[in-house]
Formats: sequence, C-alpha cells, structure tokens
Amino acid sequence: MLAKTLKRIVDKNFTSAKEISELTGVSQSTVYRWIAGQSQPDFDSVRLLVRLLPDARAQKELILTFAAGTDWHVTRMELELDVNSDGKIDAEDALDASCLALKTSSDTLLSIREASKGKILSSDETLELIAALNHTVRHCTITQRILVDMSEQRKKRKLKLVK
Repeated sequence: MLAKTLKRIVDKNFTSAKEISELTGVSQSTVYRWIAGQSQPDFDSVRLLVRLLPDARAQKELILTFAAGTDWHVTRMELELDVNSDGKIDAEDALDASCLALKTSSDTLLSIREASKGKILSSDETLELIAALNHTVRHCTITQRILVDMSEQRKKRKLKLVK
C-alpha cells in the first residue's frame, strides 16, 4: 500500500522521486524501488517524509495510508512555532510553550475541581473547559515539535560533518 501511495503522490506532482531522495537521504534508485514495491522505506524515512514534505497533500496521503483500516483519527494542526516572536525557533520557544500549557492545564483543572464540588456547569462553561484543554494540547504539541526539530537539526549537522 505504501508503494501505491508514493506512486500516487509522485504522479499527482505533490512531490518528486528526487525530493523524496533528498529528504530521506537515500538514492533516487532506492526511491524508485520503494515506488515499484520492490523494497520498503524504513520507519525513519517515512517519518521524515511525513514531517518534511512541503506539500500538505502529500503528507496527508502518507498519514492516511498508515491510518487506513485502524481506529485512528488524524488531524493536522497549523502551528506557529516561534512562540515568543523573536524571529527564531529554539529552546526558549519550547519553554514558553510548555509554560503556557502548564498554566492553561492548571487553570482548567482548577475549574474542573470547582465543578466537581457540586456546581453544575452550563453548556458554555463546559465548552470553555474543552477549548482550554485543546489550548493545552496545542502548546504541548508545539513544545514537542520544536524539540523534535531541534534534534533533527543536530542530526543534520552531524551528517554534514561526517560527509
């Protein structure tokens, strides 16, 4: 199924074998073998494609291939990773996003505690708590994404030094 998906995203011009090769660090002939179903990419190669392909449609096709036939539901979030708006994405942004997540979590949990003391929440109050929890998840996701990006950047630098 992965071979068909790779072929489809190349045929639809969402990406090219050359771009897949560059993003995953394998030769174009290896990519053509993947497309032909003669071999399979390893997990890290697929992960890199899902994260780094510039076309969101190509990313979506790959993710849906893996989610097909499972109970998994996939959503895509547009994330602004420069949390502190200083023009760079770094550990400070990860810390700021984490702090925002903790604050929102704390406020939300305190509201839930108050509600559990016998106060019945209105529909609007319940929706506000759900929105706050979604806000928390978003900031946790931003933190995770920044840390993954930082790790991948270090790996790329090491690869350049070795070559």
